[in-house]
Amino acid sequence: MRHTKLLLLVIVSTILAGALFASRRPLYGGTLRVEMRERVNSMDPRDWKGGELDAAAADRLLGLVFDRLVRLDDAGQAQPGLAASWQHDGNFTHWQFQIRAGVKFHDGTAVTPSDVAAALQADDAERWTASASIASVAFEFKVPRPNLLIELATGRSFIFHLSGETVFGTGAFRIADWQPQKRLVLIASEDCWAGRSFVDRIEVGFGVAPQQQLVDLDLGRADVVEVLPNLTRRVSQATARVMASAPVDLLALVVNPNANAKAAPAGDAAPDTRLAQALSLAIDRAAIVNVLLQKQGEPAGSLLPQWLSGYAFLFPTTPNIAQAKQLVQDRQHTGQVSNMRQMALVYDGADSIAATVAERIAVNARDAGITLTVSAEKQGAASSKAELRLVRWRIDVPDAQQALQDFLAREGIMQVSAAPMAIDSPEQRYAAERAAVDGGGIVPLVFLPEIFALGPAVRDWMPPRWGGWRLEDVWLDTTMRGTVAGAGGGTGNN
Repeated sequence: MRHTKLLLLVIVSTILAGALFASRRPLYGGTLRVEMRERVNSMDPRDWKGGELDAAAADRLLGLVFDRLVRLDDAGQAQPGLAASWQHDGNFTHWQFQIRAGVKFHDGTAVTPSDVAAALQADDAERWTASASIASVAFEFKVPRPNLLIELATGRSFIFHLSGETVFGTGAFRIADWQPQKRLVLIASEDCWAGRSFVDRIEVGFGVAPQQQLVDLDLGRADVVEVLPNLTRRVSQATARVMASAPVDLLALVVNPNANAKAAPAGDAAPDTRLAQALSLAIDRAAIVNVLLQKQGEPAGSLLPQWLSGYAFLFPTTPNIAQAKQLVQDRQHTGQVSNMRQMALVYDGADSIAATVAERIAVNARDAGITLTVSAEKQGAASSKAELRLVRWRIDVPDAQQALQDFLAREGIMQVSAAPMAIDSPEQRYAAERAAVDGGGIVPLVFLPEIFALGPAVRDWMPPRWGGWRLEDVWLDTTMRGTVAGAGGGTGNN
């Protein structure tokens, strides 16, 4: 009897284990419903512009429809994309990429090396001196380009094909319905070279308010929604699984060098370093992170976060009101700038986090003797009269050198530098960041992660550490549709 019972127990356990395994195996089919705050204007890769929040949203969507020559793995290392392999000379001035055979655009047209070269040169013909052969594309550069793989795996380096006014890609999904700023519907590409995606269809709604997204997630009308940092705790406790990337957004103050041009010597448009230093010392970054952002982020004294640079801890972030007050007094006594006590601070009116942080900055600045008039501006409409702008910049690449190069190229960051600085080594990058911060053009404040909440049906959500999407790997457990979203609550980092 004991042996019979044991045998029955083994059989039952095996059946249950098999059923559990089957329920966890990836399944094909279903519609993934995504909601976003941003209103994406274009699905044409030629319109992509890096750095801003709406650009990050567009990049996620474009990456589903269009491939690049190179992909990045979870460690940020280059892996084959549309290019099956590549090689370069010892000086990194000559590169050759073998184009993957048998790949087709979504309209059925075969991908050729000429298509690849044309797509890249549509971005910047001078930047991409490419020549096509039967099976490969070659690049010739006058100066070494050791970071070429990172360049080709990020940014506007999508490969596309024009047929009339329509742009076609080779990605895991093709566009079925596109209503700018309102709605996007994607359908799985059956003959994608990398294999078919698990979900059949992705529906994306634009311009959905953060609170409404959470309501839709609770009611089962959405599967993936964005979460503001100050709402993360509430969502993780009561609603859904919350997944956060490493800090990838820099929230910072940019000093307008032209705001006080009348008081400066002729031809001198450099930012006033005392103003930036006083503000940096007055702002309580830890309070912004811990209170306003619910501990979702890190205080920032540098341009790059610690996970990317390795030296961010060398930049101080602790406030010192007494020293800030002294700098304000010294600046007043010089007579170089009139009325320091009344200054304008503008922020992106579409960013609710920016609004909250801007008000807190004004409170901290007042403690140091600086009065800031805070106001919102329309997205993308920079004010030339305001002395200060609160900006939110995106780190587009998981490469310290390329990310810093992108930041330093922005207007107002390196105005005090007479010549470009080398940033090949960590020591050189630290020196360049130090020069940018000490130059008075920018005051780093906070690094923010990318945060999403997932519905109960979403499985295998595994984006890169630095954010973004890999929706071609996501599958849906449709048996979980209609269950309470909070059944598997928790917070995770990818």
